[in-house]
Amino acid sequence: MNEIAWDWLDLGWLLLLLDLTIVAALIPTIILQRRESGATLAWILVIFLVPFVGLLAFWVLGTTRLHLRRRKRRKIEKRLAPALNQLLNRTVKRESGVELPLSLLYLAEKLDDVGPQPGNAIQLYRKGALAFDALESAFDTAKQYIHLVYYVWEDDSTGQRMRDGLARAAARGVEVRLLIDDVGSRGVKGDFFRDLLQAGGQVERFLPVNPLNRQLALNNRNHRKIVVVDGKTGFTGGMNVGDLYAGIASPWLDLHARMRGPVVHSLQEVFSQDWYHATGEDLVNPEYFPEASEAGGIWAQILASGPADERWRAIHTFLFAAITLAQKRLWIETPYFVPDAPLLMALQTAALRGVDVRLLLPGKSDHPLVLHAGRSFLDELLSAGVRVYELYEAMPHAKTATVDGIFATLGSANMDQRSFRLNFEANAFFFGAEVAVELERDFLALCDRAVALTEESRRDVSRSGRLIEGMCRILAPIL
Repeated sequence: MNEIAWDWLDLGWLLLLLDLTIVAALIPTIILQRRESGATLAWILVIFLVPFVGLLAFWVLGTTRLHLRRRKRRKIEKRLAPALNQLLNRTVKRESGVELPLSLLYLAEKLDDVGPQPGNAIQLYRKGALAFDALESAFDTAKQYIHLVYYVWEDDSTGQRMRDGLARAAARGVEVRLLIDDVGSRGVKGDFFRDLLQAGGQVERFLPVNPLNRQLALNNRNHRKIVVVDGKTGFTGGMNVGDLYAGIASPWLDLHARMRGPVVHSLQEVFSQDWYHATGEDLVNPEYFPEASEAGGIWAQILASGPADERWRAIHTFLFAAITLAQKRLWIETPYFVPDAPLLMALQTAALRGVDVRLLLPGKSDHPLVLHAGRSFLDELLSAGVRVYELYEAMPHAKTATVDGIFATLGSANMDQRSFRLNFEANAFFFGAEVAVELERDFLALCDRAVALTEESRRDVSRSGRLIEGMCRILAPIL
């Protein structure tokens, strides 16, 4: 018995030694990565409290391989930039008649060296069925190429329908290049795209997860949803490919946009960079950037951001600036709301100075940790005068913001720290009343179906509920 007791004691000391080794090794590494203080403290807390779990989590979600990918992507963008600038600058710029602060327009151009482009036509799709009908029609009428980036592609009726449409196009001689995220589209097996590949299409995976070559990184996923057809028509928004997004599988409210005009070149630019990053194939030539022509009267811009965008974080920066410049109203719809300190302060300050600030959030979520973390911020926002609505009858998955009825954005980026710092995202920004007014009309209709939260209703949240929210908030920087 004494020998057994000593064996257990030795094992205990060994585990304690391993704990201390993990803590001593990882905490300096986390500090040297120079993350924001909230994320740094969150990681240190996880490592300190649960070292073995923390070690695995840090290996999967937080290792310095992120910096290696950043350097690699910067090289790609540097290589593509000169040719892209020559192609994109063929679009003739005019003075904007949009009644926005000049500082916001100046920032817009600084963030991507292109700025808002005139002459675009935009069609919004609030119903998934209509969006996928438009996509299939675009596939069937494509003449030269179809380029796609998707975070999620499901093996279901909608995924099969879109795949078959691409296969038909490839069989006609259309170049089809599809890039899917290896984590988001993990349910799609290799033989799913067999017919498309046999017809001549190409399918690649973004940042394949492979523990044998140290690519077990589940963070930094390509969350974009982009389609470009013949350089003339583009699609982007919040809809992935699957029955869920088509509104077949469950009540799911989303938003997508079809674009025509010069802004499509910017979507093609984002695709070209992602495709080169994944395959090494250079698509920067006039064949894939045909002469832009005006299709409408809307000024639009595409901003992409991600872990390689470490200097400006373009989407986060532009949204922050738009919030701080709002004068009348600021309405935001997002499925995942976990603001960082600057955005939280910007929203509170806007409400305190009299701006009509409203948030439309889900009442139920497919990511409960994110839902509870987001709710932990609501008391601060409500006390400042922000109006908050939760929708229970369906999951609102659109990511939109409108400012003063003259500025709007939609795209793949959620209002959370994962979208602003960890994932590869793309948002469309619209300058002028046409898109903003339509989105505002949709926003009000959804608010009418939602539950309005108040400071009084929040006081009814139980102690255990607030404890759950507080615990989830601790993890907010790494959710």
